[in-house]
Amino acid sequence: MQIRLFWLRWFYYPLTIHRRRAMLFRLAVVVLLLIYSAGFARAKSLALIIGNDSYQNVEPLQKARSDAEGYAAFLRERGFDVTLKLDIGGRDMLVALAEFLDRIATGDTVMFIYSGHGWSDGRQNYLVPVDIRASGSETLIAAESFALRNGVNGIIDKISQRNPSLTVAVVDACRNNPFSNPANGTRAIGLERGLVQVEAPVGTFIAFSAGEGQTALDRLSDDDPVPYSVFTRYFLDELAKPQDLQSAFKATQLAVNQSAQSIGHPQRPAYYDEVIGSACLTGNCKPELADPAKLPPETPRPPTAEKVLVAQIEWQDFKDTTSVEALLQFAERHAGTPYAALASDKARVLMAAQTPERTPLPPPETPKAPPPEEPASFSRPKWCPAAATRTEHRICDSKTLSALDLKMSGLYFARLKRQNDAGRRALKARQKQWIATRDACGSDFNCLKRRYEHRISQLR
Repeated sequence: MQIRLFWLRWFYYPLTIHRRRAMLFRLAVVVLLLIYSAGFARAKSLALIIGNDSYQNVEPLQKARSDAEGYAAFLRERGFDVTLKLDIGGRDMLVALAEFLDRIATGDTVMFIYSGHGWSDGRQNYLVPVDIRASGSETLIAAESFALRNGVNGIIDKISQRNPSLTVAVVDACRNNPFSNPANGTRAIGLERGLVQVEAPVGTFIAFSAGEGQTALDRLSDDDPVPYSVFTRYFLDELAKPQDLQSAFKATQLAVNQSAQSIGHPQRPAYYDEVIGSACLTGNCKPELADPAKLPPETPRPPTAEKVLVAQIEWQDFKDTTSVEALLQFAERHAGTPYAALASDKARVLMAAQTPERTPLPPPETPKAPPPEEPASFSRPKWCPAAATRTEHRICDSKTLSALDLKMSGLYFARLKRQNDAGRRALKARQKQWIATRDACGSDFNCLKRRYEHRISQLR
């Protein structure tokens, strides 16, 4: 009996130790998984967005609030916990920053977006609350402003000290005019010094709406209908596309530069990137692969610079000709260049002039009644207050023609946005030619209506 018990103990004892070890190992794995999963579950996507328009002592802006609201809506749709602050003074801005910093934990994704006034003292960049004073010493102005990054207690420094996995700072505020009523639609109110470069901490992407020494446009004109600043309108569009942050900013950089140049203003957004690899904010940064069977036929390659130059030189001999045949031959010979389009448009104008439409005269006994008076309240083109010619006055006085002009303008600017540099120049030239043919109608309603309908069909 004793021998049997000894044998059983000898058989089960090592097995029990093995099982215990296995159970302990499994338990340890489960505990570690719970710890890591809890850590990942706690990682948040946080955004603090500030938009300051209504400055009390310096020149107010028009688009900063809309910029902030646009970013807030965009990020909320993509799962960010957004804190939105509009038109806040120094104390409220201090509280908002402190509360936001207290919420950041290790591993979070953090976005800080500021749209409003800013300036630089030549060493650091500062953001400006709406109650900033209009004048004072540089030391005093700096004390009432918020340092973006100074290596110690700037906004980005404090965010970085919380060890987020990714920090993105977007600053639409540029800094090189004095505190003195700039009335040209720019966002800069600095102290006669250009923007200084910043060094981004590791894991941080810093975007500025304009480069060193440049001002960021709040709007392209006083009647600019787009609710966002020039930078924000393009950046939001690019962020929505399936691409990484770096690609979105490079595309924005190009679009803003071209748009600002169109009104003679230098603005080239700048960025400072210390993110390892690429950053994805939307969760969908890989462009979808198109089905080869559904791909459109390959479009012809744009003309080479040499071909365009040859067409440009030859166009000097043809631009004043009234021969339709010569113009059509030129267009065929230089197909694909902007000058071919100019030749084709001029040929069409000449052909239309050679075969004018004839409207039969009404019988004397039944004079043609004037068109019914249109209601005075309707949407007119933005340029109507500056209308000077009889054609422009006729358009602005007509509900039908105003609606056609608004529709045509929308199609024109949408197509212009999609073009490359050469395409934009060609499209602008064709539009200028079309305006000349439109103005040839004078105040003739039917003629103007036909011109607009034809141009709309071309732009679709």
